[in-house]
Amino acid sequence: MTTTVLDAVSQGRYALLLPGAGSQLPSMARRLCRSFDCARDVLERAAKATGLDLVRLCREGKPAELATAEISHPAIVATALAATAALRRHLGEWWAPPAVVGGHSLGHFAALVEAGALDFDDALRLVARRARLMGEQTRARPALMASLAGVSPEQVTEWCAACPPEHGVVVPACFNGPQQTVVSGDAAAVRWVGCRAGAEDGARVKELSAGVASHSPLMEPVQQALRPGLAAVPLSPPAVPLLLNSTGRITREVGALRTDLLEQLAVPVRWNDAMRVLVASGVTTVLDSGPGQVLARAAALHPELAPVALNFMHPLEKAVPLP
Repeated sequence: MTTTVLDAVSQGRYALLLPGAGSQLPSMARRLCRSFDCARDVLERAAKATGLDLVRLCREGKPAELATAEISHPAIVATALAATAALRRHLGEWWAPPAVVGGHSLGHFAALVEAGALDFDDALRLVARRARLMGEQTRARPALMASLAGVSPEQVTEWCAACPPEHGVVVPACFNGPQQTVVSGDAAAVRWVGCRAGAEDGARVKELSAGVASHSPLMEPVQQALRPGLAAVPLSPPAVPLLLNSTGRITREVGALRTDLLEQLAVPVRWNDAMRVLVASGVTTVLDSGPGQVLARAAALHPELAPVALNFMHPLEKAVPLP
């Protein structure tokens, strides 16, 4: 981390981005908990809110344990919040609130907590219930998500529309970059589109471990089941602006934040638009608080942005050295 980036962080001239579904890694919070008591405290609080053994799962969880939405989704949100607590503790007097907070898909719950708009316990309980409903829907109707890189979003959209009806439904689910789109839907339909993409020179297809068909019509039953709870949960005006998944714009409007929480289940994530909005806002330093580097890589597709992958599975002292 250069002095320029540290200056941006200490002056609050940065965006904090939090990861979404599929970003889980084995033992993803082990180093955090070993180095920062505050990170373990966050996991313990998340465990109480959800009834899941998140301290063990986030510190020692194996791939098979973290494979389902019911486990991985609360674990990802809890670990992201533990990481931001550790970052604040590490930076100490150098830390200042970000100019913008954004959470990709599932990460929007963690972003709302970080921005002071949603209570921690409410967020974890909502995430756990949402994940259970998504898991039930997926068991009733096998689903899949896949990342298509090296082809335009327009081409991916055309393939989705051309998929034979007998394969089921497939739609663009995440517009993550100029040539990086995630598709979601019935497993056979997603694989049909993946085969079309795989035949293109330079294209790369990767099935994702999200475990559900997020941001597709298959999530409409989950959306309806969650509607009363999301309408009733208290939301406060955020202390800092947030990026919206469903539109890609920045807002402080509580109504827009509540609408986005519900709509993002069944509509595409417009993350590429969100990164363009960041560029237009003048915020160029981006901190990716995920266990990997997914959001940093997406930000790197925009030359104007300067992403920093904290990758908290490595020492924060190495990722964010202090003077």
